[in-house]
Amino acid sequence: MAGHASANSAAIFAPIQSRSVMLRFALAVATAALAILVRGLLDSVLGHVAFYATVYMTVAFCAIVSGLFPAVLNAALGFCGIFYFFVDPRHSLSIPPSEVHGVVGFVLVCAVLIVLGVANRNKQLRLNSSLQALTTEANERRRAEEELQKAQRELEQRVQERTRELSQALARLKSEIGVREQTEDQLRRLSVRLMTLQDSERRRIARDLHDTAGQTLSAMKLTIASLQEMSAGQPVLSQLLDDLNSLTDQTLKEVRTTSYLLHPPLLDEAGFASAARWFVDGFAKRSGIQVSCDIPEKLSRAPADCELVLFRVLQESLTNVHRHSSASAAIVTLVPEADRLQLEIRDNGHGIPEENLRRLRESSDHAGVGISGMRERVRELGGDFQIQSDTAGTCVKVSLPVPKIVAAPEQTLSFSA
Repeated sequence: MAGHASANSAAIFAPIQSRSVMLRFALAVATAALAILVRGLLDSVLGHVAFYATVYMTVAFCAIVSGLFPAVLNAALGFCGIFYFFVDPRHSLSIPPSEVHGVVGFVLVCAVLIVLGVANRNKQLRLNSSLQALTTEANERRRAEEELQKAQRELEQRVQERTRELSQALARLKSEIGVREQTEDQLRRLSVRLMTLQDSERRRIARDLHDTAGQTLSAMKLTIASLQEMSAGQPVLSQLLDDLNSLTDQTLKEVRTTSYLLHPPLLDEAGFASAARWFVDGFAKRSGIQVSCDIPEKLSRAPADCELVLFRVLQESLTNVHRHSSASAAIVTLVPEADRLQLEIRDNGHGIPEENLRRLRESSDHAGVGISGMRERVRELGGDFQIQSDTAGTCVKVSLPVPKIVAAPEQTLSFSA
């Protein structure tokens, strides 16, 4: 019974979503009327003291449930009603000198109640949103686990049935075991496959943006230029066309930037080194973080999948630097060896807490989607992925086996973006 009563109380004080404007303000008006009514019922008991006690309660309630403006409306309506009906001279809104202190006190108390209530409401709304997100994620994970368990049970059942049927055929039994191991390996590589498909989709979207949206915007610019020639002598129309041309230029620039961030053409055309320098330069301009880039100026092309993995690691690492490290500078280094490429991204941020770093190294379950994705991409190609971090900053190191890499170390190009 106590738990049921507690749940009902929590439901009563649950914040109403901000989009329900009519409901929030209707609740404010209704509770203000209720406060006046209750004060009228208690008038014979309270007399000329505690005029605003019931209003305080409804103001606090509205601040928690309905938000700032409904609470202010509730306070204003409650004050007017109480003052009109119960404060001498009654049925008048004139403020006698003796009640000035009471009015000031009412305003201050209501302000405090509203501030505290709104803060509590905002905190509760954030908590509700987080709980909803966690619940959704838990349901999705549970559903995925159930499907995986179901698939595994079906696989085990198939193996058992085949074993019973072919108990004398050891060779075929071994074949079934091989099929099972292959299936499990395919499940482990599922995330890598999904990321590969994501890269393909990014490439397609980037191409579509460049070929479709970009060409359309370029055609718009040509049309605008023609209209500008036709609008000579019409200052108002010329100004509008100039503004439209500027907006088109800005949109075209944003479309191209988005297209290149999804999949930079330089990665396919010139290789990782050129694409990395371009991305580092753009990242430094967008983030305000000073990035030093030490990449050989002349570097033989590596296989396309290796270059793509290196670029995605660079992209994800610098994104994490910007989002989480509070760093002011970073260093990107690429060292080509006889049969390997060594990529290192180091920042001067506050580092990763030791406990979190230990979990990242021990299990992928505790790694974020980005870190887990980087690790799986590198391991799929037979490479090594490491994260080192302390109070001086964080360093991501990637080593990929790449055949026949020939670099020119004496022509190494270093620059700061």
